[in-house]
Amino acid sequence: MASDYEVVMDQGKKLIEFYRQNPCIAAYDLLGVDLAPIQRLIFKDMWFKNYVIAVCGRGVGKTFLLGLLATLSTLLYPGYRVGLIGPVFRQSKMIFSEVEKIYAKSPILKEAALKKPTNSSDRSYLMFKPVAGNNGSYIEALPLGVDGSKIRGSRFYLILVDELAQVPDKILDMVVRPMAATSLEPMENVRRIEQQNRLIAQGLAVEDDFEDSTENKIVMASSGYYKFNHMWRRMKDYWRQMDEAERQSEESQYSVWQVPYQDLPEGFLDLNNIKEAGRVMSLAEFQMEYEAVMISDSEGFFKASLLDECTFNSGVKIEDVGKSSDRYIIGVDPNQGGSASCGVSIIKFGSRNSIVNALELKSKTTQELTMAVQDLITKFNVVGIYMDKGGGGKAVMDLLEEGYNGFTPIIDVEDPDNKFKQGKRILHMMNFSPAWISDANFTTLSLLEDKRLKFPEPPVSSTIDKEALAFDRINTLKSQMLSIIVTQTRTGVLHFDTPKKGQNKDLYSSLILAAYGVKDYEKALEEDGEPVLYNDGGMARPHQAQATNQNWRQVASGAGVQPLVGIDKGAALLKGKRRIK
Repeated sequence: MASDYEVVMDQGKKLIEFYRQNPCIAAYDLLGVDLAPIQRLIFKDMWFKNYVIAVCGRGVGKTFLLGLLATLSTLLYPGYRVGLIGPVFRQSKMIFSEVEKIYAKSPILKEAALKKPTNSSDRSYLMFKPVAGNNGSYIEALPLGVDGSKIRGSRFYLILVDELAQVPDKILDMVVRPMAATSLEPMENVRRIEQQNRLIAQGLAVEDDFEDSTENKIVMASSGYYKFNHMWRRMKDYWRQMDEAERQSEESQYSVWQVPYQDLPEGFLDLNNIKEAGRVMSLAEFQMEYEAVMISDSEGFFKASLLDECTFNSGVKIEDVGKSSDRYIIGVDPNQGGSASCGVSIIKFGSRNSIVNALELKSKTTQELTMAVQDLITKFNVVGIYMDKGGGGKAVMDLLEEGYNGFTPIIDVEDPDNKFKQGKRILHMMNFSPAWISDANFTTLSLLEDKRLKFPEPPVSSTIDKEALAFDRINTLKSQMLSIIVTQTRTGVLHFDTPKKGQNKDLYSSLILAAYGVKDYEKALEEDGEPVLYNDGGMARPHQAQATNQNWRQVASGAGVQPLVGIDKGAALLKGKRRIK
């Protein structure tokens, strides 16, 4: 007769097996998680299949489902190891934050854990207590790293990837997949295969008699995106695998979901917020973000495929502080009031111009905007600031020129009244006339098409949230660029704007200012016989239609600055440092 202990243990094993076969019930009973019907269907595929891609509209809870999958897997399978991956470490930690929320609500999970969730500078993890001689399970969120050096020693049975479209294709195949090259019970798996082979060799069984017991899984989630991205290729490959399994009358280990917000039950989401998003977003952006649609390409002035080409393998990294040996051009759109923010784009000048950072300064006073620009001067070797004169720009210019708060004055080089003023002659005030806006947009497009303006790659090696946030702003910049459409007035003037009123475009405006500055700076360096003036690391040049070389010799003499000139016949007559082209 079985003892009470044996009866309890037998019942416990049966209950655990029941929960393993019914994960949605387990989530409710053990973790207090009640899933919506569509979430249950997605979660069951995530639980039972080895390769899953879930493209979810905003509000469906893709990151939450990944966190739940990690938590329940490690709770029900002793010794289980789960890795959480995102394009940047901050995204990995967002999955882990869902684990932390579940931990805070579940007494059972708290009892099973060795200690509470732990966050450090380069990893976040949750350790479980050993069970019946098995090592404790654990969940770990890690930064990717370009070559996998930070995670090469990690091996997982389940890998969860969030924001799949943003994870570089090569890193996913070369770094992430090898992390799942570990069997849950390696020698047990070896013995099982040996036994199967013996039975097949003796004619006592065929291959179809044995189930594939592979434990390693990769589950990936994302919002909708563009079809030129590697995610679409993977989705199509998964669909082919599903079709092949159906032809063979086999159960597929592959699954693909596209879940719009409309599949959620009434009351799950705030429809007023969704309605507002539809009002201010472009149609393509709304379809991707809320309806999980995969779009062929953007239809605006700047194509999404072009921006992607200028990001892939760009080698550009986010910079919070520049190198003194490099030269930087800053574009500033000083919009203030309402939902608008001051947009700032920073381009590192060179044969390959690089967008190294972007800032959105919200709810700032004129004085605060001025100090923000001055702060950038201390962090970067700025050779040109290009700022919109409207929208509060004139007020910022006045403070910059007076040297606000004791800072070195930053002078507008185009203003003749500043001829003899001392300071950094690096400020260029732009009037957003239709002609200038058209010129700046086509200048930016030309730089992108010529692959002479590059976007930063995801900071996969970084564990610094500041860099991840900067990358988010770069993505916001791209989103604003993609929303720009061109219409033509009755008089033939091109009009560049968002299709709907209320859409922010401050970062986009700052970029076309900076890109215009790049071309302006290039012209100054390339003009034969025309001196380029520098003062405190800055650049000044006459407007092509309004000044002559003789004018600028006088300016240089009167302002006490030292001209930096090109080496050519005309320059041979001028004194000053020689610039080698």
